Amino acid sequence: MAATTLSEAEFLTRFWDAHGSTFMRWFLAIPYAGQLSMLRNASPDMPLQTPDVLQATDILTPELTIATLLADQGKPLVRLLCNRARFDCAAEDLAYLKGLRAKKRMPTFSGTTFDSVALAYIDPTDPEQHIQSLLPSVSPTLLQETQAKIDANVLIEADVWLTLQMRQQILLTFLANVARTFELVFFQTQGTVEGKMGCRTCGASAQPDAAPLLKCPCDAALYCCKDHQTQDWPNHKATCKVIRARKAELDGL
Repeated sequence: MAATTLSEAEFLTRFWDAHGSTFMRWFLAIPYAGQLSMLRNASPDMPLQTPDVLQATDILTPELTIATLLADQGKPLVRLLCNRARFDCAAEDLAYLKGLRAKKRMPTFSGTTFDSVALAYIDPTDPEQHIQSLLPSVSPTLLQETQAKIDANVLIEADVWLTLQMRQQILLTFLANVARTFELVFFQTQGTVEGKMGCRTCGASAQPDAAPLLKCPCDAALYCCKDHQTQDWPNHKATCKVIRARKAELDGL
C-alpha cells in the first residue's frame, strides 16, 4: 500500500506533536548564526527586515522577515510554528486580508478572471470550495444580500479567498521547511549542516584546524573547541538533559 502523502498543515501538526517541545528548547538555545542559517535554508529570499518598497509577498506575509522572527532570541518563530501547527488560523488570516481589501492594499492573484461578473465568492462550508458568481444582470437585492453575507463572513469574496490560500501556503511551506531542517540536523546530522549551524558559543563553522565541529553527546550542540564547550555547559546543561531523554524515548519506540 502506498504511503499517504501529508499536506504541509498535517506534517506541521505531526511534527509539533512529536517534537515541538524539543524543537522549542533547541532552537531558543542555539546562537543567532544557527537560527539565521535555519531561516535562510527554509526561505533563501527572506528579507532581513520589512523593505521600504513593499512587494506583494511583503504585504501578504509581513511576519516573514529575519528581524521579526528572530527578535527576542527567536521566540516569534517558535510561536508562529506552534500556532500554525496547533490551531486553525483562518479567521485571523481572513480578518487581516479583509482589512487590506478595505484599504485597497490586498494583493490579488486572479488577474482578469472576475472582470466579467458582478461578484464572485465561495461558500466556506462547500467541501469542494467551488467559486460561484453573480452576473452583471443580477438584481440589486440579490447582490446586496450576497454582499451582506460576505461582510458577515458567511461567504468569502473569491479574490480574498484566493489570496487567503496563497498566504497560508507561503506560511506553511516556510514553517514545514524549518521543521524538516530541524529533523535533518537533529536526527540525520550531516557535516555540511553542522557547519551551517555553527559553534554555540561563537558561531564558527569548523575547528581552528578546519576539522568538523565537536559534537555534544546530545547531537544538538556543536563547538569549535573544548574550551567553548566547557564555557557553554552551564547554559546548555538543562537542554542537553531534555534532548538526551527525548532521544532515548524515541530510540525505545
